[in-house]
Amino acid sequence: MTSPIYIRSIDIPDALIVMNWENNPANWDASDNKSEYQLFDIVRMIEENQDIQRAKQARWIICDSTSDKQIGTVDIFDIDFDKKEAFVGVLIAEKENRQKGLASIAIELVENEGVKLGLERLKCVVHPGNTASVQLFEKRGFVKIGETDRQFLNEGVYLEASIYEKWVKK
Repeated sequence: MTSPIYIRSIDIPDALIVMNWENNPANWDASDNKSEYQLFDIVRMIEENQDIQRAKQARWIICDSTSDKQIGTVDIFDIDFDKKEAFVGVLIAEKENRQKGLASIAIELVENEGVKLGLERLKCVVHPGNTASVQLFEKRGFVKIGETDRQFLNEGVYLEASIYEKWVKK
């Protein structure tokens, strides 16, 4: 069976759509972003991602396999090549594409990319109350290992978040 999505490296022509996704407050629940990016910021991030070793991050665009339309992003960030670990994040940008299992497939694809980069463990930070992300990462085999010491501001209240991990290289 053909996958409904694929991932590809992010490139400069993706900058405007990524900026619009990043600047949409409806998508901020799953990240610690609380302010808007400028197009320059996104272009610089794309350019920096060309050297994963230096940037310590990699980002891919999630595309619909039928139409090639961009539907989201998946990334590995805060890469520690010595510890062979990194954090992972995923965004399915539009609500009509959510709850279809696409984020799970994207996480599987990025796990494979992580192994190619020599990573053995992936982690994620999930904000309290984000049950969709908890279900997604638990379905993908991530296990809760604790709470983060970072706190996130949500509607004027500081919240801790849960940390999940998965060993991707057996």
